[in-house]
Amino acid sequence: MRRIFTLKYGIDAPFWVGFLTILGLVLTVISCFGLPQSILGVIFGGFMFVEGVWMFLYSTVIKIRHRHVIIDLAEIKQGDKVLDVGTGRGLLAIAAAMRGAAVTAIDKWSAWDLSGNGRQTFEDNRISEGVPRIELLDGDVQDLPYQDETFDAVISNFVIHNIKKPEERKTAVEQMWRVLKKGGVLVISDIAKINEYTEILRNKTAEVKVQSIYYTFPFSKIVVAHKK
Repeated sequence: MRRIFTLKYGIDAPFWVGFLTILGLVLTVISCFGLPQSILGVIFGGFMFVEGVWMFLYSTVIKIRHRHVIIDLAEIKQGDKVLDVGTGRGLLAIAAAMRGAAVTAIDKWSAWDLSGNGRQTFEDNRISEGVPRIELLDGDVQDLPYQDETFDAVISNFVIHNIKKPEERKTAVEQMWRVLKKGGVLVISDIAKINEYTEILRNKTAEVKVQSIYYTFPFSKIVVAHKK
């Protein structure tokens, strides 16, 4: 049975969730009852508050469903070898393992990007979900420690945009492509830099599709590339 609400996979961008929610609420209250009263303050404060709440709901409800969209697009099935890049607390890796895949996961464990991020939290979630052991590595997507064409599917959610420099993002995407088997699928779900990923991958294969997603906050897109 799929969970509807859970905090076990952490709050994405926890600073911004707290900042937007609290500041938006404070600004709305001040604009309603303070001096001077301001309709623009109410609108702006309300907008910030909604953004914060939407980000919270994404972390606790929406992404639990969104991960299955990614897994479906990656065409993951029992016995596949799957790499989850930037696994965090195991959102995608555990979902792939539920499908019977042999999963490897890698991350640098940034608490700024995800609350409670770490290996132990990953393991706690894996055990609570009742999936087999997952190979877990500390590492950088720009230097994946795997041979060429190792995995049937490579997946990532809201990760690559955190890499600051364009040339480093390019290296990351190329590394993900390098370790993908012929006939495999690369799926990158992200909130920004999608055009970069698409251009890189279209220089490697004609089988690239982009899907817009409007239920996440911020809105996101999913790039799906098949390696022929």
